[in-house]
Amino acid sequence: MKTNETDATPTYISGVSQQIVGRGRPAPSYMKLLVDAALGALADAQVDLKEVDGVVLSSSIPQPFECNPAELAEYLGITPTYTTMAPYGGRPAIDVIHIAEAAIELGLASNVLVLSADNFATTLGIDGAIDLYMKSFDKTFERPFGPIIPTAFALMATRHMHDYGTTLEQMAALAVTIREHGLRNPHTEVKGELTVESVLSDTVTSSPLTRSMLALISTGGGQGFLVTKRPRNDRAVQIRGYGEAAAFMSLSQAPNVAKFDHIGVATRQALARADVTLADIDFLEVYDPAAIVPLILLEDMGFCDKGDAGAFVEDGGIKLGGPLPMNTHGGTLAFRHPGMGAALDSVVEAVTQLRGEAGERQVADAELGMVHGQGSWLANNGFLILGRA
Repeated sequence: MKTNETDATPTYISGVSQQIVGRGRPAPSYMKLLVDAALGALADAQVDLKEVDGVVLSSSIPQPFECNPAELAEYLGITPTYTTMAPYGGRPAIDVIHIAEAAIELGLASNVLVLSADNFATTLGIDGAIDLYMKSFDKTFERPFGPIIPTAFALMATRHMHDYGTTLEQMAALAVTIREHGLRNPHTEVKGELTVESVLSDTVTSSPLTRSMLALISTGGGQGFLVTKRPRNDRAVQIRGYGEAAAFMSLSQAPNVAKFDHIGVATRQALARADVTLADIDFLEVYDPAAIVPLILLEDMGFCDKGDAGAFVEDGGIKLGGPLPMNTHGGTLAFRHPGMGAALDSVVEAVTQLRGEAGERQVADAELGMVHGQGSWLANNGFLILGRA
């Protein structure tokens, strides 16, 4: 595996934590989730709270005023010299790691807490949470026609099937594989294996997508990270590269709903900064709100030619033990979807894999992992590359 010779000032994730609520259980308050995330990451890193000099928060829509680094500093009794937050979820849930990295590289901080917490389904209720997400549709060209969130992904799936010959069986195979991975995660919110037949016969949510092809809705959860100037323990993971690109906001304004060129732009940017190639990546953790999304990502990132991702998945390409294990924790399809910070569960998983602590879902000899976050409907994408320190 290559080392990053171009990175003169490497930064590290020295500690992580994950706040597990459990499906159907009411989540604790936003501030409790946030504080637990902070203290958990510090305990994992074996670093004292008084050494923290930076705080970066990923937002939580139900608590726009509580989502404030100053309020957290007040609660914890610390005086960080660098604080900021990333608005809204999706890609910014990945951005927060890069923001902390940049602050360290600029000399603004040395030990930065990066935190995310959400209890949107507990605070708003499932229907209220869905209504809130509905507002992300364009108010002129989309919302008047009554779309629901799965509608956007169903449109992508239908177009991809038309243009590239992708089949429902291939999307079902992806859901089956991710479920297999999720069932190896002791914290998963799902039960029971899937088969291609059971996925296809499940309730149609938005044609052609069935319920088993779509993300879970969880009551809440949180994630915490300590990003540091130097490794604070022998389990620290190095931040190797980051890339991002945005092309539109509303799906109705996308040049193409089955092919997203800016995904390749962000991918190449991250690879260049890490001084690695796609062939060096040992595992991939992507945001998977619907079964079509990982297929599009595999193609537009460059792992598969356009139209070939479905066959790659059917042939076991993303399975544990396969050439590119994907969403080894189960993703949002088969682990949980706690809210705005869902992509940060993938960062926790990547760190766990690189530490060799993933148990039954461990990728053998994992040295380099790539993590994806998206905002809106693949409208803006961020990629983070992590490696063993």
